[in-house]
Amino acid sequence: MSSKTQKMDRLFELLGDGSPGGGSFQEMFAAVISKKNKEHALAFSKTPLAGRLLIVPQCLRAVGACKAEERSMEYLCGRCGACKISKMADRVEELGCMGIRILKGGSAIGRILQDLAPAAVLGVACDLEGALGMLEADRRGMPVQFIPLLRDGCADTDVDLDEVLDTLEFRQP
Repeated sequence: MSSKTQKMDRLFELLGDGSPGGGSFQEMFAAVISKKNKEHALAFSKTPLAGRLLIVPQCLRAVGACKAEERSMEYLCGRCGACKISKMADRVEELGCMGIRILKGGSAIGRILQDLAPAAVLGVACDLEGALGMLEADRRGMPVQFIPLLRDGCADTDVDLDEVLDTLEFRQP
C-alpha cells in the first residue's frame, strides 16, 4: 500500500466511520482540518511563541519577482517584499518565533518536523496538503493550526495574511 493511500485511509478513519460518507474529498479535507484545528487550538495558544514554526508553500511566492534562495527541500525568503511571505517572515522574526519554512512540497513536512522538532506548528497550504500536514504534526504530538489558501493551485496562490498573523500570535495564559 502506498504512503498516499495510507494517508487517505487515515483521513477517512478520522471522520469516524472509515469512509468519506458520500461527500466529496474537498468536504472530507475540510472536516479533518476543522476537527484538528478545534482539537489543537488550546494547546497551540499556550505554546510559547519561541516554539512556534510557520510552514508555508512555495506556491505563495511571486515567482517572477521572488528573490528567495533555493535550498534542497525549501526556499529561504529573500525579504524582497514581492509577496505576503516577506511580511510573514518579518512578523515571525519580530515575535521571536522559531522560524518560517517555505516548502517545495508536502513531502518535506515530515523531515522538517523531525529535524526542527517545533513545539507547535502553523501551516498554510491547499486543503489536501494541509490535512496531511496536520496529521503528520498530530502523529508527532505537536499542536497544529492550519489556514487554507484562498486561491490554490501550484502557482500564484493567495492566503488571508491577517488570519495567518492573528493565528500565529494567538496566546492564552
